[in-house]
Amino acid sequence: MKLAIPFAAAALAAAAISTAAVAAMPRLSDMSGDEASALAVYAMPGFIAAARQTCASELSPNGFLAMQGPGLAQRYAIEQDAAWPVARAALLRIATTKAPDQVKTFSSLPDNAIRPLADALIQQELAAKIHPRSCRNIERMAEAISPLDPRDASRVLGVLFDIASASDKLVASLGKFPAQR
Repeated sequence: MKLAIPFAAAALAAAAISTAAVAAMPRLSDMSGDEASALAVYAMPGFIAAARQTCASELSPNGFLAMQGPGLAQRYAIEQDAAWPVARAALLRIATTKAPDQVKTFSSLPDNAIRPLADALIQQELAAKIHPRSCRNIERMAEAISPLDPRDASRVLGVLFDIASASDKLVASLGKFPAQR
């Protein structure tokens, strides 16, 4: 029982930091929890690099991101190959909303050409979206998820994404009904 509470807290923190990684991307109502999970795993090394870059002046040089961020990013990088096929499809759909004219070109590229582009764009997009005021929370969440296996953390994210998506759809459908007096 004592192990369940820290694990649950760490799992929620993993979902939160993974959600932050996905948050810089446009909302896709048709994205599944599995796609969000794969995209979070794939984007996490870029997110950690972006957070370290953006937050360097906001955080201690002896803090978790400075000292252990690269190791955490490496653990997620090991999982990128497995996450890539699903993450690639999600990234191409995102690209359709941002740069529809280039999607055909990107989708025709082999993986060894598109992955470095995707990695650079992910890190660039995420760095631009991180506000310095959020640096301390990002560091706290990174430290909280560090004991979790990346696959476990991403599965929690996928479930939370599906729950949030269902809630958003329910709220949107309620807006279609006329107000009653």
